[in-house]
Amino acid sequence: MPKDKVVGILGLLGGVALFSTVEVASKIIGPTVDPMVIAFIRFFVTGIVLLGISVPTIWRRTEPLGWKDFWVFCLNGIIGVTLTMSLFHIAIIVLAKAASAAVVMSANPVFVLILSRYVNNEDWSAQKWISVTLGMVGAFFFAYESGVLSTNSLKGLGIMLAAAFFFALSICISRRFVPIYGGAVLMGYSSLIGSLLLLPFALYRLPVQGLEEIYDSWPTIAFVSLVGTALAYIFYYYGILKTSAQTASFAFLLKPILSCILAAMVLHETINAHMIIGSVLILSGLLLTIPFPKLYS
Repeated sequence: MPKDKVVGILGLLGGVALFSTVEVASKIIGPTVDPMVIAFIRFFVTGIVLLGISVPTIWRRTEPLGWKDFWVFCLNGIIGVTLTMSLFHIAIIVLAKAASAAVVMSANPVFVLILSRYVNNEDWSAQKWISVTLGMVGAFFFAYESGVLSTNSLKGLGIMLAAAFFFALSICISRRFVPIYGGAVLMGYSSLIGSLLLLPFALYRLPVQGLEEIYDSWPTIAFVSLVGTALAYIFYYYGILKTSAQTASFAFLLKPILSCILAAMVLHETINAHMIIGSVLILSGLLLTIPFPKLYS
C-alpha cells in the first residue's frame, strides 16, 4: 500500500476518533453550559481554524468569492450548523445517554438516501429502501435506552432525528459545492456564518452567572471546539484527499462504536439489549449505503 494512502487512512481514523469524543464531552458540560452556547463556541472556533488553513486555497482562486458564493455558505451554514448543531446539542442533554446520541446521529446517511433523490437527482433502489427501513427501525429502539419506553427518550430521539435530517440535507448540498470550493473552505465559511446566526440565541440563553460557568468548563469546551471538531475536520479532510470518499464512509462507521466505548469508559454508561439491537440495525443500514463496485457490478 502506498505511503500516502496509509497516512490518509490514519488521518481518517484520527478524525473519526476525535469526532467520537464530542457526545461524551458535551454530556459532561451539558448540565452547566447551555447547548446553544456550546454549539456557538464550537463552530465559531472551527470556522476560524478552517478558514485560517484555507487562505492559500482562497488566494489561488481565479475568480474572487462573490455574493452568490456567500449565499451558498449562508444556506449551508443555516442548515448544517444553526439548525443541525443546536438540535444536536439539545438532544444530547435530553437523551439519558451519550451513546444513544452518537448512534442515532450516525443514522444521518439514511436521510441522505431519501433527500439525495430530490437534491442530487439520485435513483432509488431496493437496497436503499432496505437501508432506510433498517435505520428508522433501529433508531426507534433507542426510545428504550433506559430499559423501558420513556417519554423523555422519545423526545430526545425526535430532536436527534431532526438534527440528523438537517445534517443529511447539508451533506446533500455540500456534495454539489465541495468540488467548487473544497471541503475546508465550504465548511469554514458555513461554520462561521452558522455560528454567528446562533450568537443571539446563545446570548439570550446565557444567564448572569453564565460566564463563570463557561470559565469553569473552559478546558472541556476548548477540547470539543479545537480537538473534537476543528482538528477532527482537518484530519478527516486530509484523509479523504489521500484516500477516497468510499474509504471515508467505511471509517465513519467506527464513530458510533468508539462513542459507545468512550461513554462506557468515561461516563460509566451501560449499553442495554435495546441499544445493542438498535445499533446493529442502524450499522447494517449504513453498510448498505456504501457502494461496493465489484460486488454490485
